[in-house]
Amino acid sequence: MPDLRGLMVNRLIVLIQIIAFPVYFYLWAFFGPMKDMTLAKFFFWRTSDVSPFSPQAEMVILKIIAPLIFALPFTLGSIVRATRIADSYTLMWRALGKVRIDTKLFYLVNAIFSLFFFILPFGSPILAIFGSFFAVKLIMYAFGWKKNIPAIFIVIPGLFLSAIPIMVTIAFYSEYSAVIVPIWQFWAKYSPIFYGIVLTLACAMAIGNFFILMQEGAAQVSRTEVNERVGILVKAFLFATFMLLYWLVSKWDASHLSMFIINIIAVVLSTLETLIRWRKGLRREDNTNGGALMVPIFIAANFFARYWNGAITIVVSISALLFFVLFILAYYYATDETLFE
Repeated sequence: MPDLRGLMVNRLIVLIQIIAFPVYFYLWAFFGPMKDMTLAKFFFWRTSDVSPFSPQAEMVILKIIAPLIFALPFTLGSIVRATRIADSYTLMWRALGKVRIDTKLFYLVNAIFSLFFFILPFGSPILAIFGSFFAVKLIMYAFGWKKNIPAIFIVIPGLFLSAIPIMVTIAFYSEYSAVIVPIWQFWAKYSPIFYGIVLTLACAMAIGNFFILMQEGAAQVSRTEVNERVGILVKAFLFATFMLLYWLVSKWDASHLSMFIINIIAVVLSTLETLIRWRKGLRREDNTNGGALMVPIFIAANFFARYWNGAITIVVSISALLFFVLFILAYYYATDETLFE
């Protein structure tokens, strides 16, 4: 991964994620779906729907302790495995080295939205319980006990430390209608807008790739090299133009006629590019078909999204999954250098 005037970008990303996870969960607690959550449902054996805790105690548990607990496994993992995670980003960058920057951005944006809308809200309560045991090991390390720790010295303190995470997790999933449903409703309401934004990027990529194909053909005739920066500038210009149309003309409606026409043009040019490259035996400059396959699928899904909103979720999830799989593979092969020996 490149340096920016001596600053390692991969380590900067790790630092940002260490800060971002707690901020995300505290915003979630005060302004998101957890703002109206109570601990009454934790005591499922009681007939009363009134929490036995005082309002002040519930506020401390749900607004201060719970967000910290939810962020615990992600933050501690980012701190303890900082070097390996940073190396994973470097390996990902190398693996995607020949992939165009717009394709990288396309997958990255989908991965970020999937992470904050699906993975963190639904998975963090369970992970918080296991994070308690991880925290015990970290505490023992801080006191100098670094190797050969008996399991009983981790399990028993971990059970005590996980008491509040277990309480909050049970209450969280018991409050399904008050917590999880609003998350899905928020996604269902705003995902078409988000989808339209990424769709404009996908269309700009598809049309820009056809321009690059023509540029490659002209370069073969004139025996000159293809200027990659020109292709990036063309795609950036197309993306900015489509975004203005999406904002000013379509009014954030991806099914508007103007977006429909752009979709048709993008699909036609993308199909032509694929056929011409196949017929002429031309290889893509990025030497990968991942972006070439996913972008047309993303564009085509817009035709089905007007009939079924789930199409958006499925396509975004698939493209995000590809990004996460690549990160997991990079993490597997990254240098195993942690705080623990």
